[in-house]
Amino acid sequence: MGAAHALTTILMSHPRDYPDTIQSAETGRPLRRGVKMLTIDAGGVPFTCGQPGWWASLDDPAGQDGQLVYEDNVIWTVARRGAR
Repeated sequence: MGAAHALTTILMSHPRDYPDTIQSAETGRPLRRGVKMLTIDAGGVPFTCGQPGWWASLDDPAGQDGQLVYEDNVIWTVARRGAR
């Protein structure tokens, strides 16, 4: 998971001058840039990783209202490969 952690660090440093806050296109709620801990299923074994993006809540595991850009999805792909 070292690669995923390194990518998360890079993305959270706003490489493209990402704004700290955006408005959700779906709900209109404010979304804040941060890393949300998400758990994926890796062959029946839970695997938790930090997913950068804009989130309505970083602390509520049930709250999935968020927005990701391409670079954010790279983290998910690397984490999923690492979990396998």
